[in-house]
Amino acid sequence: MLSQPKHGRRRAIPASETIRDRRRAAAVAESFLRSRGQKLGAAAAVTGMIALTALSAAQADPGKTAEALEGAVSTEIPAAGPPALTADPGAGIAFSRPEVGSAPAPKPAPAPKPAPAPEVQSAGTVQAPAATGTAAPAAGLQAPLASVNVSSRFGPRVNPLTGAAGEMHTGIDLTGACTTAVFAAGAGTVTEAGWHQYGGGNRIVVDHGNGLKTTYNHLASIGVSVGQAVAKGAQIAGVGTTGNSTGCHLHFEVMVNGKTVNPDAFI
Repeated sequence: MLSQPKHGRRRAIPASETIRDRRRAAAVAESFLRSRGQKLGAAAAVTGMIALTALSAAQADPGKTAEALEGAVSTEIPAAGPPALTADPGAGIAFSRPEVGSAPAPKPAPAPKPAPAPEVQSAGTVQAPAATGTAAPAAGLQAPLASVNVSSRFGPRVNPLTGAAGEMHTGIDLTGACTTAVFAAGAGTVTEAGWHQYGGGNRIVVDHGNGLKTTYNHLASIGVSVGQAVAKGAQIAGVGTTGNSTGCHLHFEVMVNGKTVNPDAFI
């Protein structure tokens, strides 16, 4: 049996008891590693070191061996994992964003107004605007003789003097005895009163305004003068057979803007 010197209260520890203590400590360490499933190699190493330290302490003071081992066995190994995150309960979270503004869209320019449609007089016909300066022939003229008997109408005809075909007759011939009264077809001003060198004989022209004129030809007598104003229905001459004429009659014409037109539309 081994012996140790006595110092104070220490006693000699038998060799067999020392071997048993070491085996017991190894068995406890092995059981501890198995229960933990050998999670971490480093933790096992630390446990072994703690066990060896406990054994050494047991040699010095056997009464503290069980307490050292119990402390080693009860040591908790922290589970591996990320650290827990904590935050101040009073902390606030702010999401900053830029101010968004808006403005009304600009108003579109007003569309131009469409031109007014021409006035429709009847189905299929449209009235065109009157041309500036153009005289509109007006109805309402009266017949220049009290009794109207047309012997030759407006348009192409055979010349009664020469027999030539295709002559344009520019008026209408009204039969009447010589000196029969001739009346103004409408109110106006006398612009011609005299001899007509192109076959009209004694001739009168009355201007009714707006480009409208009437002429009276082959007269036996002239009762008005140039520049004289005459009223509608006023006697201005007498029927005759002067100029290119085959007998007593009145050659009556209607002129619009200097051109002869059919008198039938006016009387």
